Amino acid sequence: MAQLRDYLHTAVPTPLMDAGVEVVDLHTYIAKIDREFKTQRDDDIDAPLLYVRIQIGEATCNALIGCGASRNYMSQDFMVRAGLGPRVRRKSQPTQVTLAESHMHKSIDRCIDAVPVYFAPHASKAVSFDILDTKFDMILGMSWLRSVDHLVNFYHRTVHIRDRNGVLVPCTVPLPHPSISCHVVSAASMRASIIRDDIEEMGVCFLHALPPHDASSTDSSSDPRITDLFDAYGNVFEGPHGVVPDRPIRHEIILEDGAVPPRGCIYRMSEKELSVLRAQLDDLLEKGWIRPSSSPYGAPVLFVRKKNKDLRLCIDYRKLNAQTVRNASPLPHIDNLLERLGSAKFFSKLDPQVGISPTRDSAGGPLQNGV
Repeated sequence: MAQLRDYLHTAVPTPLMDAGVEVVDLHTYIAKIDREFKTQRDDDIDAPLLYVRIQIGEATCNALIGCGASRNYMSQDFMVRAGLGPRVRRKSQPTQVTLAESHMHKSIDRCIDAVPVYFAPHASKAVSFDILDTKFDMILGMSWLRSVDHLVNFYHRTVHIRDRNGVLVPCTVPLPHPSISCHVVSAASMRASIIRDDIEEMGVCFLHALPPHDASSTDSSSDPRITDLFDAYGNVFEGPHGVVPDRPIRHEIILEDGAVPPRGCIYRMSEKELSVLRAQLDDLLEKGWIRPSSSPYGAPVLFVRKKNKDLRLCIDYRKLNAQTVRNASPLPHIDNLLERLGSAKFFSKLDPQVGISPTRDSAGGPLQNGV
């Protein structure tokens, strides 16, 4: 660009007024060239690249497939995130690297040897890396591409890795959908571009925010067919409540001879856990599954956090289980269960608390000994 400016300053063509050519401002012309150069450069940067999804330990990233790189490189940030710091060693002779985007020369004196990289659940390869500070977490260069254990097709943009059984497994990161491959700008930025006359062609797209899928209430825009279906089978979606009906299977806890049911102290809880416990107890009382008790023995409760950050109520029955007479075969045989499901096409998922909680004891009332 500096050479272009020097050329325009020294070789400005003489305006041909007789031919009707209008004399243009030199600064305006240079600004136009700058905009075209910047647009072309941005288009080159936004060109889709070829990535594969890899995992090292518990850290994952998208590794760039770069046929222009002579070696494999890993960024400093990803090296720390993967916990590979203790495995880094110093090179006896640093390696000089020329970066394509800035034409800068860098000296690399750190590397990691034979890092197990997982490209698929059963496709793991040992790869050596040089530590290079780049905007990519990982770059797989020609030292990796020359291997015969994987197949790379740059035309179709696919990468296949051989697993332990010799089967080619695809591991390419898919490109974003073309319908969302666009740049979103603010109204202020668009207004400033229009004032500067930086836009030659413009397409406007108006976005409408949809309501969240987990909305508790059904609005007027819902499909009436779905609403009618819910109303027709409302009893299917209702949770169990009230007195537990009498069923052939009854719950029974048989204690060892002379054993006294244990009594445990309550565990310490935070304010949030106490509020969740109070809410769950009120819900169980309302359903009729529990009732207030002054029993001289019992078991403490605690909470375990789920994957969605909710709290699951658990009862610590370990001391009681230690005094219980064991059942020799409490579970059905797994082969019989698989045979019953062998010809099935449709399966339903049942909440364990719906199938286990509403169960009477052997006497038909409250559990024996208050358990």
